[in-house]
Amino acid sequence: MNKKGFILLMFLFSTFYGHSQLTWNVKAGMNLSRVTNDQMDIDLKPGYQVGAGMDYFFNDHWGIQSSLMLISKGYKSKGDYNYPPAWEAPAKTYDRTENRVYIELPVTLAYKFKIAAHINLILSSGGYISYGIAGKHKNNITLKDGHTATDKYNTFAKNTTDKFDTGIVGGATLEFRNKYTIGLVGEWGLKSAIGDFSKNQTYGLNIGYKF
Repeated sequence: MNKKGFILLMFLFSTFYGHSQLTWNVKAGMNLSRVTNDQMDIDLKPGYQVGAGMDYFFNDHWGIQSSLMLISKGYKSKGDYNYPPAWEAPAKTYDRTENRVYIELPVTLAYKFKIAAHINLILSSGGYISYGIAGKHKNNITLKDGHTATDKYNTFAKNTTDKFDTGIVGGATLEFRNKYTIGLVGEWGLKSAIGDFSKNQTYGLNIGYKF
């Protein structure tokens, strides 16, 4: 490499790192989640999300974001019970709630631009991996004779729900004075948790602080 090429390379290198910025953050919020399932009527279930992460911006616009999150997912479902009865009196209706708690690692590519004085909008997309650590499955079944039965167990205990999950994630975040954030995030699972269905879908709102 000649002298001019070396000087140009050093200039580009110093420019890249001169604009780079690493920040850390904490955030927490609420979400609504469901699963894909064409065999049941699925409703959204409220949940939560809390965690910490980092933003690394290469320049004024482009960067990478990652977080380590504790997030609650799952679903609610109720309707007519059409499965083979496990009791002497045939079942009539069911009311089911499943909570899935994951440790999750999302990694996204982000683009930031200013929309007003001291206010930035950050758009991001990427993927996530997660591992289920806890959760409860509860199913209240009403029998045709008027009696009720309840089936409860740990979501991941009976090996019916896969602990590993992966999917795509996208979001939009408003950043105020480079310190305070409020963000919308959506996650779409690519891996079925039970058989050929039951992929996670989650839509959340969080607030955060950068330092």
